[in-house]
Amino acid sequence: MSPEPSITIIGAGIGGLTLALGLARQGLRPQVFEQAPQVGEVGAGLSVSPNATRALEALDLGEFLAQNANEPLTQWTHHGRTNEDLVEIDRRNCRQQYGAAYYQLHRADLHGELLRRCRALDGDMLHLGRRLVAVEESAGAVAAIFDSGEAVMSDVLIGADGVRSTVRDVVFGGGDMAFTGQAAWRGLIPADELPAWATEPVSHNWIGPGRTFVTYPIRGRELVNFVAFARTEEWVDESWSTPAEPGEIRAAFSDWCDPVMQVLDAMDSKQCFRWGLFSRTPLASLVHGRCGLIGDAAHPMLPFFGQGASSAIEDGLILSRCFEHEGSAAAALAVYNRVRLERVSHLQRESNLGAERLQGLDPYVLRDQPVKNEDSLGIFRYDPVTVSLDG
Repeated sequence: MSPEPSITIIGAGIGGLTLALGLARQGLRPQVFEQAPQVGEVGAGLSVSPNATRALEALDLGEFLAQNANEPLTQWTHHGRTNEDLVEIDRRNCRQQYGAAYYQLHRADLHGELLRRCRALDGDMLHLGRRLVAVEESAGAVAAIFDSGEAVMSDVLIGADGVRSTVRDVVFGGGDMAFTGQAAWRGLIPADELPAWATEPVSHNWIGPGRTFVTYPIRGRELVNFVAFARTEEWVDESWSTPAEPGEIRAAFSDWCDPVMQVLDAMDSKQCFRWGLFSRTPLASLVHGRCGLIGDAAHPMLPFFGQGASSAIEDGLILSRCFEHEGSAAAALAVYNRVRLERVSHLQRESNLGAERLQGLDPYVLRDQPVKNEDSLGIFRYDPVTVSLDG
């Protein structure tokens, strides 16, 4: 692309850094602005499915993943109250089936590696403590205006600033945030505080009416990640870092089976956080003028298919490819929108339906009916590295 475009990225999460790394590897110099005074990620587990693994491998993170992430051999779905096995998904042939591995790892490990590689390519890329308050577009540029009064001009502005995206609100129109009626809890527990079953290379998912409870090990067998979801009429803050009282989650799952109770017994107040799950109306376009959206800013989705981070990684890799492929910044945004809109709308729609599938009134329905998941829907087969950018 000539001349070299100036690109502003708002948000230094996994999606924003994936995009920044892809652009920097082409010799471009994106500038990333993050409102937090310090960069870092929450202490939580993260699933990277084969579709996203391909993107990270294209950015030369294959060895990092192999050394720092776990590959679950099996994904089990159990009855929440009885612990009966309902559905087994064998993941041992994942590489042969999809051409890439299914990984689970510490979210902070992936975020830290993306950040390290971005800084290695451009030590001046990241700007902290910059809270975006407005976006002003003119015929020749777009201005990101921060709470300090500073205005940064660029050819393109990309919102990678999460479900409460300021870019989305001020450019695309906001006011559509809605609480889904789902509260979530998460935490990490040292492996030596749990029975041996919890550290096996297996992902466990217990389901029941209005509730879901998931565990899997990360960092080898050093830690066990748990995340739980329960329907509630009480509005819950969206923040991932709100401490939760252990009694909250115990009350929500008090009648569930022994393995779930073993995890909850090992939890303490410093290890447990809660947040609310919020949705936004699907967009008719991911691009508006000189601005684009990626990740949760563009298509926030409920986590029941584990595609939130993976779809953000897809976005970042494909948008960076668009800038390499096209002759102008405007053309790059147009191609990105054309290539991604149908895919992310499908992911958003199916992920948001996941709660009904997993939290129906009768868990045996999931066992007895044909499984509708990432495999049957073809989600894992998508390849962001090779998907065509041509019309």
